[in-house]
Amino acid sequence: MRVLLVEDFHRLRRYGLLMRKKILLGLGGLLVVLVALWFFVLRDDAPPPPSAASAAAVAAAAQTTTLAPSTTAAPATTQAAVSTTSSTSTSTPPTTTMLAGAEGSWVVDTSIGSFADFSNSYVGFRVEEELGRGIGHTTAVGRTPVVSGSFSIEGTALTDVTVVADLSALVTDRTWRDDAVYEALDVQSHPEAVFTFAGPLTVADTPELEQAVTITGTLTIKETTQEIEVDLVAQLVGEIVTVTGQFPVLFSDYEVEVPSAPIVVSVDDEGIVEIQLFFVKAE
Repeated sequence: MRVLLVEDFHRLRRYGLLMRKKILLGLGGLLVVLVALWFFVLRDDAPPPPSAASAAAVAAAAQTTTLAPSTTAAPATTQAAVSTTSSTSTSTPPTTTMLAGAEGSWVVDTSIGSFADFSNSYVGFRVEEELGRGIGHTTAVGRTPVVSGSFSIEGTALTDVTVVADLSALVTDRTWRDDAVYEALDVQSHPEAVFTFAGPLTVADTPELEQAVTITGTLTIKETTQEIEVDLVAQLVGEIVTVTGQFPVLFSDYEVEVPSAPIVVSVDDEGIVEIQLFFVKAE
């Protein structure tokens, strides 16, 4: 009888240890799932909006590493653009000057900066998502680095602004969201979003380094065109013009049905279009 009790005790002890191990493994697995859910779905780590100051720093850095020493006098326009850059040193960044005086035609340069840290030219969107079960909300951000565009300045008049963004190259901050975005925008049939300036617009001749302008034009998405106003900040940094800005859009105005997901209760119909562009003189 005593032997049976001892065996029963050891059997129960082993059973208890086994159950405890299973419980711990279950809790560990649940913890892994929760961490993965937070990291891949709930974590709100959307990149910051475009910044005129950050764009100017990128433009300055791009020229600091490429400006070569010179033993001959530079043309007057180049000297004005990089007035504090030494002709015998490559370590001093070019100055930021006002946009007035940057006459000529300019085109988007996609080689400046990197898409890995969004320091390059891009067009994108920012929209708020409401998550289910009282979890809260996240910010969805998508950007495309495949952008082309141009503008001209004649005297102090801004003219002929066009920007074309390839929506089929959009990348969001959550890869599982990308396909839904492509479907909502119907990128197979309508891969491009096009902004066309209604201009002309006089560029203020002021000593301010940053030129804040509001331009009017049309935005076409999915072959639907709407008139819009865009608030931009433009600045001439050495021989690069940086343009940054944001403006609101109603997706329904362009027949875009905002994408969703099982955990997402709703997505705002209104979003923010974000722009960061680097322009260089057309050859």
